[in-house]
Amino acid sequence: MSIQRISKQKKDAYNLVVKEYKDRVELTMKKAKKFERDGMLSKDKPAFYKRIAAASVYLSTVGLYCEMSQKSVEIMNIKNDLYLGNARKNIYQALKLLESIFGVDVDSSLTENAETLDDLKILNPRRVLHLLKKIDYDIALVEYNEGENSRFKWTFVELYGRFAAISKNIVNFKQYANLMNNPMAPFYAEINDLLTLVKQASDTAAQKYRTKYELSTMDISDMQRAIDFMQLLVRIHVILNEQTFAQNAKKTIEKWKEKLEQDLKKKEEEAKKKNLAPPKKR
Repeated sequence: MSIQRISKQKKDAYNLVVKEYKDRVELTMKKAKKFERDGMLSKDKPAFYKRIAAASVYLSTVGLYCEMSQKSVEIMNIKNDLYLGNARKNIYQALKLLESIFGVDVDSSLTENAETLDDLKILNPRRVLHLLKKIDYDIALVEYNEGENSRFKWTFVELYGRFAAISKNIVNFKQYANLMNNPMAPFYAEINDLLTLVKQASDTAAQKYRTKYELSTMDISDMQRAIDFMQLLVRIHVILNEQTFAQNAKKTIEKWKEKLEQDLKKKEEEAKKKNLAPPKKR
């Protein structure tokens, strides 16, 4: 494969076009790092708000990095792996900051963070919805810009999983389950949109891990992770009294467990055959 030569004229044109973007990224990163430094100094409510602000500001760079890569494709016919890598890194950093407050567990109780969420009153349903939509969009944006054949294709599965986990941990199910059917409740529409989003995030993570297992790794841990997220979806449906949807998700889990068991038996049989095979003559 021949290396594509890019003329100096095109490089100069590209650098001129992206200069404004680079300046904006630099200013945004300074702001994000300042919020992060201040937010990590303690574990009180003001510090938590600063971590959340830092996460949001880090996410603001993602679109800028993707636009710079898009300009690279338009002008030089090559995507910019460095900028797309920085975009992925800043999504990870945003998730890490949120995880430092709300945790990473998928298996924990849906009401475990109720006290923390009640205490963070500024973080109302509208703000939570905006933040989660921002993360969801940015993950999809970077994945799209990387392309279907990117060597980073399967790394996005972890991002979708971490997004589903933080979505579950930042949603006040204890409160929202009581308000979701009351049109007179404050933030009624946002609460229902939030609950829809977190269910979609859990299902997407489950499907992504299953696909990774079947098409790439055949690693048991990937399929188990898919089952974990589908079990999370069941628990969400149950707490929201969506019994029919819960039963459908349970059926999916049973199918996936059967598939995993069949694959394990197949591996065992292949291993036995390999051990019984006569040694090759030298």
